[in-house]
Amino acid sequence: MTNQARCPHTFKPLEPGATVSPYTELPLPPGWSDGVTHCIAMAGARASGKSLYTAVVVKQLELLAHRHGRQVNPLDESTRDRYREVYETPLYKEMRHMAPTPQITSIDAYQRDPLIFTLGRWPDDEGEQRMHYLVLRDVAGEDLESMNPPVEELEFFRYADLIIFLFDPLKVPQISSYLQGLIPHQLGLGGNPEDVLANLEVILGDARPDLAVTISKFDTLQKLSQLPDGEWKAIMGNEGSTFRRDNGWNYDLHDQMMLDMEIDALLRYVKADKLRHQLATAYDGRGERHFFAVSALGESPTGEHLSRQGIAPFRTTDPLRWHLDQYGVFSDDEVNLL
Repeated sequence: MTNQARCPHTFKPLEPGATVSPYTELPLPPGWSDGVTHCIAMAGARASGKSLYTAVVVKQLELLAHRHGRQVNPLDESTRDRYREVYETPLYKEMRHMAPTPQITSIDAYQRDPLIFTLGRWPDDEGEQRMHYLVLRDVAGEDLESMNPPVEELEFFRYADLIIFLFDPLKVPQISSYLQGLIPHQLGLGGNPEDVLANLEVILGDARPDLAVTISKFDTLQKLSQLPDGEWKAIMGNEGSTFRRDNGWNYDLHDQMMLDMEIDALLRYVKADKLRHQLATAYDGRGERHFFAVSALGESPTGEHLSRQGIAPFRTTDPLRWHLDQYGVFSDDEVNLL
């Protein structure tokens, strides 16, 4: 049986039967080295929506798992408590914007420990049922913009299965000028995603994990369909476009390929040339890179408060399912057999 377990803190591979991480000397959860670990790292500038995305995508995975007759659960009390206090309570109970992620040097940097969830048992390549774990690690936007912490603190990025790089469309001047008056005033737009991408390349060195370049807050772009006329209305009002359709619980690789091409064309149109050049240089022939479009909330908040219409996620599970689909986890084929 091939060993597919990773250290949940460093994302580095573990030896079969390991009960203690050789990298941190911390004990591993019982049976950890017999399971399959999916290591996901979040990246993005300040206010790009990483914490919002994390809060919502966990809820969406819970619903998706129910559809497959399984459960997504926190692995330990630490994950359960931190998810409830930092993510679930402010967003789903108090209906307010979440606090920024503290820098890693802060004493209250809760993200130094990963969030770990069980995804249920799924067959491996040899047909044997094995427990799958989802490990999520977040990073403060300030840390990725300034690179104040030593690179060693962020080395786990090198060993990730997937990096979800969130990109705020409001950082593109041409887009933000068109959206004036269409969306509520935003409290802060955060840092430059191009700086984050440049620093991320330094952290990665010669490693190239799969990279999901994800336009966050995509509902802001969909507002452009409300313009009276012009090219933006024609682009965003095209109901036949993949980025206008929510795929619900279904995931289709061909649909994802279409979305990838549409987002690439959209970035060309808004002249996000530096970002596209950075991606082409960093990932040309050296790793998998795809574009995604998500909205964690479905509607822009007003100040600190969420829309009264509630939370309506759009395509939030797509980046994760791009990775998980390779392992048959949450495969739509299985649902068709139920």
